[in-house]
Amino acid sequence: MKDALLKQVESDLFRAKEALDSAERNLKEGDILTTANRTFVACENSVYVMLKLTFGSTSINRNKILTKLKEISPDAKKCYDDSYDLRVQADYGRVAQKMELNEKNIKNIFEKVKSLVQDAEKSFKGTHLSEDEKK
Repeated sequence: MKDALLKQVESDLFRAKEALDSAERNLKEGDILTTANRTFVACENSVYVMLKLTFGSTSINRNKILTKLKEISPDAKKCYDDSYDLRVQADYGRVAQKMELNEKNIKNIFEKVKSLVQDAEKSFKGTHLSEDEKK
């Protein structure tokens, strides 16, 4: 993996973990609006890690992300879609497309995103170790 791409992936993973920590704190405080936002940011950055590790880059275009994500992980795509739906409800007051913004759904998607962040970290570590072993 090239150094520049490695740094991008490390940064994306750091942002994912940082946002997940923030989501967890806000969830404990009962702030579902901020939790929805931070959970999506954690999901989005985990998805960036997955796409960069698989394709060497990623788009910032949501439709392109969804298309590529569907190819590599339908479960991650669903998580991305669901967390995005909750985030736009929380941030912009939009009508639910996938699920209603409530504490139960926030807790559910938080757990799924937490797992996605962990998977992204494992994938990154596996790739990073493989590169180190080649040297």
